[in-house]
Amino acid sequence: MLIKKSVLYASKTFVGAFLCWYGLTALGLKDPIWAVITVIIVTDPDLKTTKMLAKTRAINTAVGCVFGLMSLLIFGYVPWICLTTAALTVFVITLIEHYPSNWRLAPVTVVILMDAGRTAANRQDVMIYAMTRMLEIGAGCIVALSLAGAYTYLFSRKSGERTAS
Repeated sequence: MLIKKSVLYASKTFVGAFLCWYGLTALGLKDPIWAVITVIIVTDPDLKTTKMLAKTRAINTAVGCVFGLMSLLIFGYVPWICLTTAALTVFVITLIEHYPSNWRLAPVTVVILMDAGRTAANRQDVMIYAMTRMLEIGAGCIVALSLAGAYTYLFSRKSGERTAS
């Protein structure tokens, strides 16, 4: 039973990552790495857990993007500003009772986003990068949730057919 569960989990991860990488590449996205990372982070054998992980991934990414973008737009990129913004993000979200798990993704998003701002030619490039990242993560969540639903449906149906026989 453990091997079957591991094979299903690994195949769901592979199929999701494959769909994100090649699907988004076909749509013109150069490096859809954040969609692939999201599929890996939120995919779980359990549909309910996948839903919860997708929700927390989306919330933490949005929070990290807001803090990172505000800081970039106000101060520009300076390493100590980046680190201070990450620490401020940790401070604020840990003050919120019942904040979603995986909260560490928010300050990580701040650092990744602000680091991209270091190489951006202008503020518009920073905004485009942030929005692209949000869309990639959204795509990764949708793919992971769709596969979780499809796998749950297919394999619960197969096990139901076996017990009915």
